[in-house]
Amino acid sequence: MDIPALNFDHSHHKLKIRGLQSPVDVLTFTGREQLSASFRYDIEFTSTDKAITPESVLMQDGALSLTAPPVQGMPVQAPLRTLYGVITGFKHLSSSQDEARYEVRLEPRMALLTRSRQNAIYQNLTVPQIVEKILRERHQMRGQDFVFNLKSEYPAREQVMQYGEDDLTFVSRLLSEVGIWFRFATDARLKIEVIEFYDDQSGYERGLTLPLRHPSGLHDGTTEAVWGLNTSYSVVEKSVTTRDYNYRSATAEMMTEQHDATGGDNTTYGEAYHYADNFLQKGDKEAAESGAFYARIRHERYLNEQAILKGQSTSSLLMPGLEIRVQGDDAPAVFR
Repeated sequence: MDIPALNFDHSHHKLKIRGLQSPVDVLTFTGREQLSASFRYDIEFTSTDKAITPESVLMQDGALSLTAPPVQGMPVQAPLRTLYGVITGFKHLSSSQDEARYEVRLEPRMALLTRSRQNAIYQNLTVPQIVEKILRERHQMRGQDFVFNLKSEYPAREQVMQYGEDDLTFVSRLLSEVGIWFRFATDARLKIEVIEFYDDQSGYERGLTLPLRHPSGLHDGTTEAVWGLNTSYSVVEKSVTTRDYNYRSATAEMMTEQHDATGGDNTTYGEAYHYADNFLQKGDKEAAESGAFYARIRHERYLNEQAILKGQSTSSLLMPGLEIRVQGDDAPAVFR
């Protein structure tokens, strides 16, 4: 699903780049964030220093602080949210007599994995262990840089091959195969982004409620709100059946029962048959990487397209993995 960009043009937001002593005034920025993907913020700023060089900003730690609009007579508020990452792009857009206009791209360090393309074989390791090995040994990440919060125990795989894939594509493929997703959190003390891995809904944050209110000339824009809510629904697959063949147990039954994660939703239809998900036993839906396990997560993937909710907001607190509730009688029930 295409994720729309977030656009802000409030100069009260702050950008800091390690080692850069030049004054920076944020002009505008566009950001994209979603689960199980690196965020990306393209930030335009002005500076009286018209000679900022690529070498002074690229691969430097950066921080973008999002702050609520200032209120006259009130002290400057603390940032609502700060994104930490690394500067991966730089542009000198224009210069005038007084200042220059630049643009930088802020991404998490995990995005740098796309610059590492490898051919490798991993033996007798679980999927989480392979991911951790790559993060630690190839990209020098430490224990504070990522955390696994997993409910299931994953079996060791005899052999996994990485052939011509960049590291981010490779680890993302492995994680998605077994239903592990990730998001980025912030360690305010260390001033770093932290990769959080989950395989259930415990990683979702809750508790944010926003009013339904369309921006207009009657409001000064200081109250964060949502508007433009809409929903779309589709008929998706009713069930999933998986099957495989294990030559070491050639007579074993390797076809699962039809799995319906909805428990009988009459707005779904049809059976999806998946062959060769590379499982060794039929198992049950709780046994990680068994046939029944793959049937469950494959059906959950189909169901992800069953309902799509959209809206717009001025809230700087919105982030992937955050569940919000909309306050207002006119809001569709599914948002409340």
